[in-house]
Amino acid sequence: MQDKLRKEVKLLKALQGISYKDIAADLEIKTNSLYSWLRGYYSLSFEKYTRLQEIVSILKED
Repeated sequence: MQDKLRKEVKLLKALQGISYKDIAADLEIKTNSLYSWLRGYYSLSFEKYTRLQEIVSILKED
């Protein structure tokens, strides 16, 4: 599940030009933490995972 969300976040950056810094700020984590998560070094907590799903969903609509 986390891997699917990682791909969606990467697609947002690639296709819509949304920066990882902005995504991290919306998620209220450090940019370096987001990079570490994207590399698969750790999994997000349920709360952060759910919030990131919401963020990705909103950004996809724009």
